[in-house]
Amino acid sequence: MKIIKVNFLTIYFLLLLFFCGYLKIGLIIFLIVVIHEIGHVFFIKLFKYKILDITIYPFGGVTRVFKDINTPVKREVLIASGGILFQLLLFIIIHFLPVSPLTKNLMYKYNLSIIFFNMLPIIPLDGSIILQALLNKLFSFKTSYYISFFVSCLGIVFYLLSNYWLSLNNYLIVTLFVLKTYYAYKNYNYIFNKFLLERYLNKYEFKYISTKEGNLDILKLDTYQYFKENEKIVGENKKLQERFDK
Repeated sequence: MKIIKVNFLTIYFLLLLFFCGYLKIGLIIFLIVVIHEIGHVFFIKLFKYKILDITIYPFGGVTRVFKDINTPVKREVLIASGGILFQLLLFIIIHFLPVSPLTKNLMYKYNLSIIFFNMLPIIPLDGSIILQALLNKLFSFKTSYYISFFVSCLGIVFYLLSNYWLSLNNYLIVTLFVLKTYYAYKNYNYIFNKFLLERYLNKYEFKYISTKEGNLDILKLDTYQYFKENEKIVGENKKLQERFDK
């Protein structure tokens, strides 16, 4: 299986720029996107996770990683932010490149644009991953997932309204956003059950401990949950055992 894939939108984008006489711009954007993905790969390898594949899109890339849903929030944020951190370093590198001032200005411009684009809280962009990870510091995994989904839906609407809505490029990008957000909605039950099953099968080193009334829906990342039941305190392991041993 190929690890690195180039999405058809990227090919279309490069061909469009070539025929319009803007191939230089296309190559600059492609280079920035590759550096962005290298940033993700750096932190993925740092935490010793396995890369399934990397898909290059015109505005960035999507790196699929073999890791638990119960990955610590701090690691999740660092992996998602890796591309943006490497792009910030790219500003320094651009300054010392032996190229014309015009080329430098183009590189500055598109590097900044791609940073802002990837920070949008729309699935599957880095901004959405970072948002959901940070939400897990405040809310349960289930609530964080729902909030990030609805924010993504709103983000798609605002993105379409704030851009040239008659542009074919934007329609293609929005189509990708809609598909990825729809898949997130469709696969929720599978993802949530996998989240629970991981906690049932694995022994994680939780950073925090919480005690409250409720059911498995209140489980949070980085937090071991105790439940109050009939004046007794029950650990999440017992609740998970009752669910999966049936």
